[in-house]
Amino acid sequence: MSKLLTNSLKLSAYIIIPLYFLGLVSIAYLLPREEFLFNLFSFFLCFGIYLVIYQKVKNDHLSLKLGIVLAVTARIILLFAFPSLSDDYYRFLFDGHLLLDGINPYTQIPEDWVKDQALVSGSYMYSLYEGMNSLRYYSVYPPLHQVIFGIAAFSGDSLLNNLLVLRTIIIAFDLLNIYLLYQLLKLWGMPSPRILLYALNPLVILELTGNLHFEGMVLTGLLAALYFFEKQRQSLLSASWAWAVGIKLIPLMFGPLFLRRAIQLRFPLSFLAWSGIFLLCALGFLYFDKSYLNFWQSIQLYAYSFEFNASIYYLIRWVSGVFMDYNPIVYVGPFLNQLAVLLILLLSIFFRIKNGKDLVRAMVWIYLAYLLLQTVVHPWYLIPAFGLSVLTSNRLFLVWTGLVFLSYRAYVEATVIESSFLLILQYGLLFFSLYLELKKLNQRRLI
Repeated sequence: MSKLLTNSLKLSAYIIIPLYFLGLVSIAYLLPREEFLFNLFSFFLCFGIYLVIYQKVKNDHLSLKLGIVLAVTARIILLFAFPSLSDDYYRFLFDGHLLLDGINPYTQIPEDWVKDQALVSGSYMYSLYEGMNSLRYYSVYPPLHQVIFGIAAFSGDSLLNNLLVLRTIIIAFDLLNIYLLYQLLKLWGMPSPRILLYALNPLVILELTGNLHFEGMVLTGLLAALYFFEKQRQSLLSASWAWAVGIKLIPLMFGPLFLRRAIQLRFPLSFLAWSGIFLLCALGFLYFDKSYLNFWQSIQLYAYSFEFNASIYYLIRWVSGVFMDYNPIVYVGPFLNQLAVLLILLLSIFFRIKNGKDLVRAMVWIYLAYLLLQTVVHPWYLIPAFGLSVLTSNRLFLVWTGLVFLSYRAYVEATVIESSFLLILQYGLLFFSLYLELKKLNQRRLI
């Protein structure tokens, strides 16, 4: 009987694994972003199979080694895909080629630069310019981002070559994430199959390897910081955190939390000194040509002018519509950011932290508070928080990675139009999951 059950499980694996790869290939290679229903079906198919594979490995019906092989294979399969769900890579490569030509990308607005150079249709830079969605503002990507753009540009005026270099770097960091997760799970005595929650998650694979977003590198820095915190390697901890900040500024919000833990472990001055040095290295380029002014201008424009897939902000906007006849983002955006800072400080000060496990739990809750108060929440924004959550029992971000793909409904038409029904569905299920999580924590007296 047991032999029959084993053979049945192996047979089902042989059926679902090809379907998993077929779903990824369909989204990455075959379906344009406008084909929302087909993309959504493919994504949900992949997500369901991913959860089944995880359960099979967790219950020893499949090997962890096989799961890792599948994760690596999924990334390699997408190696030659042109990003189908996002066009951000055009700006990545445009900035990289500017940098390679000795031009500071923080001092050039693409639209002005193209006019000054009198570029005409047919040139490589003009083709990148035509594909961009950010023609009229300065680059919003921090310095370490720019370094990687420049490395990709070294491969010449070839979109395929540039994408291959960029994707190879992103895959390398993503594999490092899997390794760091494994090391931390082993260090904290947690079940090693949990790494597959990250490694096989279709949102992670599609948004990092497929669409070339850098949130995986942010996660690398945060995971490395946690690892070196446990090992009490103070300089490497600070270097890892500074790396994450140099890719995206968002991990700055963990500074108070890291400082509090450093005080508990009695090395606050060392943490401050090393962090100051490495943050200066990571962000120092912004000092040249007063780049920080243009950089900050773009960040403010992004934070206070754009809106997409928000939760609390949309609720406030809807309520305010009863009293005013204009979009209140210029007031609500700054207010929500100030509220986010306050919540982050409160969580950093009052969250119960006795060890590394508590530290990462606090980081996940801080990330959740931050994202719920933003005016823009693209799907790839969830990835660092989700990666951290694998090290905890908190499955809110796992639920969210399964729901956030609904936001791609906005791109069915040429003009971005979000579906109120899908927003309510996404955040309704998320907030219900949040209620269940808080209830569970209250029962365990962790809050």
